[in-house]
Amino acid sequence: MSKGKRVQKKKGGGFLGVLLMLLLVGGGLYASWRILVPEPATATSAMSASTDEPSKNAGESDLAEQPPAEADGYARKRHCWTFLLVGMDKVGSNTDSLILVRYDVGEQTVSLASIPRDTCVDVKRKLKKINAAYANGGMEQLETEVSRTFGIPIDFYVRVNVKGFVALVDELGGVDFDVPCNMSYDDPAQGLSIHFQKGMQHLSGQQALEVCRFRKNNDGSGYTDTGRMETQRKMLTVIAKKLLSWGNITKLKSYISIAAEHVDTDLSLSDMAWFAEHALGFDMEREGSLNTMMAPAAWRNPYMYLDPDATLEMVNQYLNPYTKDLLPEHLDIIS
Repeated sequence: MSKGKRVQKKKGGGFLGVLLMLLLVGGGLYASWRILVPEPATATSAMSASTDEPSKNAGESDLAEQPPAEADGYARKRHCWTFLLVGMDKVGSNTDSLILVRYDVGEQTVSLASIPRDTCVDVKRKLKKINAAYANGGMEQLETEVSRTFGIPIDFYVRVNVKGFVALVDELGGVDFDVPCNMSYDDPAQGLSIHFQKGMQHLSGQQALEVCRFRKNNDGSGYTDTGRMETQRKMLTVIAKKLLSWGNITKLKSYISIAAEHVDTDLSLSDMAWFAEHALGFDMEREGSLNTMMAPAAWRNPYMYLDPDATLEMVNQYLNPYTKDLLPEHLDIIS
């Protein structure tokens, strides 16, 4: 799905909005700030307000410009946005992790769904893994394929490289994390040397990255990509809880510096400020406020195939930003 002119916002600068918000609050201008900073636009509203422009990659993927539900007149739920979180690999040319997110500001709920890197998608190219989308057309192509597959628009993306992940965890003073299993893996070709004992321990940024990258031990034991994605979601939850604690919110200047260097996003300065203000009141301990899952899929060499019925159920329960349920024909799943 092409988002038209909205994606022309200055990338990377949105994180300054967090600092702007705090400065205004500290100066007694909070009420004025809330009036001046508009609510972020959705991909749907931005598209309808812009001139229709064909996606430069449409010929590659043969995908429509918008999710079918919008063509069917589906209305967006108020105060509800979708995001695509993208973790890059060490080289930075491929996507290492993909997480689809819905943030319902009105209900103060967040849902995160990991998308297997080997998910088979409906495209013309020879390599049909969703992980190949970025290399074939950048973020626009990746957003288009995720949007079309799951039947929902992507309002914003946030792309982080591994150095940014390490720097953020180190700035937080490390994290306490329950390592799910004994880890002993070495791969000199990738520069990997992962060695941890099962159980709760304090991890530095580099150690947290190694735990997130782990799949299996040298002897073949451990877990595969499914376990890896579960560990990544749990790690993100631990990091978010520590990040939102008041003692760490006061380090915003350092976070902004890390974001400017290692994060790419199409969130504008005012978008980031608006979301930051509302996220400060998010209670991660409240039941149902945070939901994490993996898109239901099964391995059939050489791809992971989504389960159509289970995927539709997951989307409607946790990710759907519309006011009514999506139908099977709104998703484009290769089963």
